[in-house]
Amino acid sequence: MSFVLVKLADSVTLLERIFYVVLVIRIVASFFPPQTDGWWSRLAGWAVRLTEPVLAPIRRRIPLMGMLDLSPLIAFFLVNIAAYVLNTILLSLARV
Repeated sequence: MSFVLVKLADSVTLLERIFYVVLVIRIVASFFPPQTDGWWSRLAGWAVRLTEPVLAPIRRRIPLMGMLDLSPLIAFFLVNIAAYVLNTILLSLARV
């Protein structure tokens, strides 16, 4: 049973890192708008679709500061905290 919990904790860490990469792609895409029908356009659209469910609730609660959108930064922190708490719980259950 502990092996399964450790592998589940590893999966949480992997998903966290994948989310970080997708979020960075979205941030870069916001600085460099994609051209129509290119690979960058498809990649940016994919990143927006994956990150918008996380960023939209944050954006509703945190107002924009001029042209600066802080929701990706807050999402980094919240995902990091959630992954840390979940990994701590899973690894402590694996040791029992």
